[in-house]
Amino acid sequence: MQTKNVLLLVLLSAIWGGSFIFMRVLAPVFGAIGTANIRLFVGAVFLLVIFHFTGFKIQWKRDWKFLLVIGVINSAIPFSLFSFAALHIPASISVVINSMTPMFGALFASLILKEKLTLRKTIGLLTGMTGVAIISGSKALPSTAISYFAIAACLFATCCYGLSGALIKKYGQNIEAKAMAGGSQLFASMALFPFLLTTGVTSKVTPNIAMTMIAFGILCSAIAYLIYYYLIKEMGPTPALSVTFLMPVFGILWGVLLLDEALYAQMVVGALVILVGVYLIVAKKKKSLTA
Repeated sequence: MQTKNVLLLVLLSAIWGGSFIFMRVLAPVFGAIGTANIRLFVGAVFLLVIFHFTGFKIQWKRDWKFLLVIGVINSAIPFSLFSFAALHIPASISVVINSMTPMFGALFASLILKEKLTLRKTIGLLTGMTGVAIISGSKALPSTAISYFAIAACLFATCCYGLSGALIKKYGQNIEAKAMAGGSQLFASMALFPFLLTTGVTSKVTPNIAMTMIAFGILCSAIAYLIYYYLIKEMGPTPALSVTFLMPVFGILWGVLLLDEALYAQMVVGALVILVGVYLIVAKKKKSLTA
């Protein structure tokens, strides 16, 4: 893996690890749908303005259907689900569960890209699920039905990420990363807008909250997705999804430092078990040397 791509993975991990902190702050004000919708709209507008002044053009007529599908699967649905989870469980738990993404990436790569799902990868999937089960029993998680529903929402969101990664690799190779980032987010925000009209904003929006939302959209959607789609095209979906290796580290760190979230041993153990599962899936088997 090139040094440039490694540095981009670390940067993306720090940004997306911080996105869970943003959601914990913003979801109580805008609601789950509002947080996802406005985030996507801000990110899309920011990118489209940049594209306008730099002369970059998205092939709307050719690519709009695929951009719509990817926008819904890779942004609208998972962003809404994680924003919902932010209302009910700590950010550190959401970001750890998000590290299941490469596992679903491997699963859909097997189904869509015909990559072999080996015994090692299967064990990795089961190991990851075990890690989620360990976290579900953590003291940091309230013992309520809605909390476990929030965990299920996080898992479904990671499933969406895995599916979209495989679809992009198979059908989106002729679409530039910039077009994928800007176009998909615009369509995702449009898809969520009707739901925002029915839910509305749940609390008063102060200037600080408004600025936080703008920063959230630009940093965690516009800039982050430019990096992410570039990495998918350069490295493929499974290596790119390994961004979730470091996201729990940054997510837990930001949660402890910025939100005063408690850190329990069971969370750390569950995170380590999940990362072992991810390693079993994404690590390449070393070739044996012969004399």
